Amino acid sequence: MRKKLSLVLLCLLLLFAEVYLLFVPQYWLCLSHASGRDGFLVPLGQGVVLSYIHSLERTPVEDVFILQGDRIWLYEERVKSHNAGLPTFDQYPGSMIKTKDWLIFRGGRRHWPYVQCRVGNDSIGENILTIGSKRYELYNTYRGESIRLYVLMRPLL
Repeated sequence: MRKKLSLVLLCLLLLFAEVYLLFVPQYWLCLSHASGRDGFLVPLGQGVVLSYIHSLERTPVEDVFILQGDRIWLYEERVKSHNAGLPTFDQYPGSMIKTKDWLIFRGGRRHWPYVQCRVGNDSIGENILTIGSKRYELYNTYRGESIRLYVLMRPLL
């Protein structure tokens, strides 16, 4: 009898866990483009990195975003050089950290309902979206397009 009760409780636990995972809203990073919309499931707290080559100086830039609510928050921006329109000073209330390889601008409380950018190609722009260990070469898929990144909360089903 005890074994049967344990099995029933385990099955109920698994059922409720499955229902929770399938029907509770999850963070999706949506990418709208000329021919539609693509969605990327983003685990809670996972950073999203948009990297690209900036300006004629060909400066690598990495923008690290966090999704919260219906906003995209810029957690930090890493640059190799700070000329040609890139930040050159501390962003109050954020901070600037200099490392051997990067200038890192962290904080600043900047957030938006969406981020819009123009995608380049493999020689200009080289836009790459990284979510966890997955890399999406935007310059191959959306070459020359204007894209919009925004947050959508929806369940898996």
